[in-house]
Amino acid sequence: MTARIAELDQPSLDGVDVESVQAQWDALAPPYDVERWLIPLPLWATRDYDHDGPAAWDVLRTDLALADPDRPLCIYIHVPFCSTKCHFCDSYSFRLPSTRDGEKQRYVRQLCDELRLWSEQGSLASRPVSTVHLGGGTPTFIGTDLLGELCECCRSHFNTSPSTEWALESTAHSLTPEMIDAMGEFGFDRLHIGVQSLEDPVREIIGPRCPADEALGRIAETLGLGWIVSVDMVCGLPLQTIPSFARDIETLIAMGVDGVSLYELLIYPQNRRWAAAQHLTGRSHLVNYLTFQLAAAILERNGYRKNTFNHWAGSRDDNRYFTFPARDEDCLAVGTIADGVFGEYHFRHPRYAAYLRAASASSPGLEGGLRRTAYESEMHALTVAITSGRIPKNLMPYLLERANGAPLRDSWVALRLVAETDDGGLSLLANGSWFAGNMIKDLTGLYPSTTKQR
Repeated sequence: MTARIAELDQPSLDGVDVESVQAQWDALAPPYDVERWLIPLPLWATRDYDHDGPAAWDVLRTDLALADPDRPLCIYIHVPFCSTKCHFCDSYSFRLPSTRDGEKQRYVRQLCDELRLWSEQGSLASRPVSTVHLGGGTPTFIGTDLLGELCECCRSHFNTSPSTEWALESTAHSLTPEMIDAMGEFGFDRLHIGVQSLEDPVREIIGPRCPADEALGRIAETLGLGWIVSVDMVCGLPLQTIPSFARDIETLIAMGVDGVSLYELLIYPQNRRWAAAQHLTGRSHLVNYLTFQLAAAILERNGYRKNTFNHWAGSRDDNRYFTFPARDEDCLAVGTIADGVFGEYHFRHPRYAAYLRAASASSPGLEGGLRRTAYESEMHALTVAITSGRIPKNLMPYLLERANGAPLRDSWVALRLVAETDDGGLSLLANGSWFAGNMIKDLTGLYPSTTKQR
């Protein structure tokens, strides 16, 4: 690793604590292998549903009738459509020809029907809404009229307020002047823009994308409106180098972006053929790990701090939808494949065709649901803390339990996954961000006699 860092051009490393990166790499030991990092999933996500869709809906209706009427919630709406499917994309989304306006209308009307149905359950219509977040896919693809219809439906049936954050995930090229104006009228004040790379050769090979200068122009324009602008960046893309990725991060910081999420390219069935053609399958993760580490170091040098395990935020950016578990809020999720939670009950929607078939005036068309077991609930606060990037002092007793021969707290500190904080808690280092999923898996070693078999 020292040789790799020495090969980088020095302007990209000016002021970066390279020794800290080196120390984190040197501290790693099995089973923490850079090549075998895990996606951070909560413990309950590794088992089957307790109930199928109709039974899950019955459970939720009963739960919601008894729920705290003052408990805040966030609303997540999934829009799976895109004008084109980017080659690298691992999200659940698909290309819909622009001529198929009827399909877009049908889907938005179904989303609105589902929102109305949920609003009739218990006290949901009056509970305070912290954020309305549209993800995808590319939500802007539905156009200004349908986007306005969806926003009006939320406002009409739920207790949004001037303090509610309205957020939307988008690509730069879909942020036309007309769309930006309409979003301002609808009340949006937060953008998550999928930038991925600012190198035009990289942008061209990962899928149809506007030139980097145009993307930077959209970022500058929306920042100028006072919106909170967060960007997604992906390491492990073809033609990408560590120095070029570092320059991209520095460019975005200089522009004043509010937050940066760092991802490694994931290879799933939907992008595997493209990845194979780019010779990315079977690749080593080491260069991507280094890229991630150095990007994190640059962000932290410039005052950005994590509010989730892979999101570095400035002072304005509380990343509301992605941080709702840390605030102990519920999440009303609607639309295909959307995951939501009320209290200890988690539910999921099916894929697109099944969702269109199953949803009706009396049912949201769920795929299934489950209630956390006693053990899963006991570990829930720890999994949320790990994915939030900070483990508070009150959870330390759990981490003093012995797992694999040593207290987890001691193991994680020795592996430089975490660092001690002044208030007696722990904060994730970049190592911990990379290995957050492995840390959650470590929790299954605590109290093994009570662990539910998967």
